Amino acid sequence: MAQTGTFRPDDLAAVAERMRELDICMLSTRTDDGIASRPMSNNAQVEYDGDTWFFARRGSAVVREIETDPTVALGYIATERGTWIAIDAEAAIDDDANHKRERWFEELRRWFENGPDDPEVVLIRATATRIRAWGGDTDLDVRRAD
Repeated sequence: MAQTGTFRPDDLAAVAERMRELDICMLSTRTDDGIASRPMSNNAQVEYDGDTWFFARRGSAVVREIETDPTVALGYIATERGTWIAIDAEAAIDDDANHKRERWFEELRRWFENGPDDPEVVLIRATATRIRAWGGDTDLDVRRAD
């Protein structure tokens, strides 16, 4: 996937601060019938650099949908903290063994019993193109710079 630019470091730091301890998000993809959304763990990622990573099964609907149309949306909600984040992204499927091992943690074995070396386990990399965040000191609405 071609990089179209980068976000300003201050913007990413502000998003990372809001994402702390927000593990579950809704990942939405396009389908033949419309939109499909499902809860996904972003693996407690807090060093946010514009990419969000998810584990999935190679044959799953979410992987097929991304291979057909890589445009996705991520939604995070922590109303009790006054935090809401919406991310538009371009997704890609990554089955690099080193990437899977780097991002693996044992709690994932609940869904992927054979671990990161299972050839049926892949990563979804969602590269943000626009980030909107509410709460905190200021609201954000930033797009990847060209």
